[in-house]
Amino acid sequence: MKQKIGFIGGLISASVIVAFAIYLATHNIPQNVASWIMWTVLDSIILIGCFAAGNKQPWIPAGFVLGACLVTIILLVKGVWRWDTIETISAIGIAIALVCWWKLGAKFAIVASTIAAVIAGIPAMHDAWVLPEPSSWWLWSGIAFGCALSCYGAKKWSIENHLFPSASFIFGVIMTILVLR
Repeated sequence: MKQKIGFIGGLISASVIVAFAIYLATHNIPQNVASWIMWTVLDSIILIGCFAAGNKQPWIPAGFVLGACLVTIILLVKGVWRWDTIETISAIGIAIALVCWWKLGAKFAIVASTIAAVIAGIPAMHDAWVLPEPSSWWLWSGIAFGCALSCYGAKKWSIENHLFPSASFIFGVIMTILVLR
């Protein structure tokens, strides 16, 4: 039963991000496309790393890859683009995550990628701080809720099962607070 809750958490997160992507296609909600590109790449690394480290049910990373890829495509089609210092730092984080995986193994790649994913989210946090967009509250709170379910439903407490969903839960809560303030 617990593992089904983890699946439901991943499904909720994926559904919320996909719904947000569809909403973005028809509405102008300011988003940082560089953050979404970084999240797509990092979520992919985390998904593959989770499988390699033994997590056969990485529902949150799988949902995030699907959703982030769709959001990125929509933002690029809409012509939204910005690249600053933090995006460069995130790109370096991707390179570090890949080197960690190559030299140290999948668990270290998950840690490095999760840290880089949080760093990649800093531009989105900054944008939410400077210009809060209340219409995106359901995205961030849905992600947080899905991640909480995923953490609860994980098979065991380990890096490959809990680090990314836990970090994403915290990020989702912070973003919810920022966009609603």
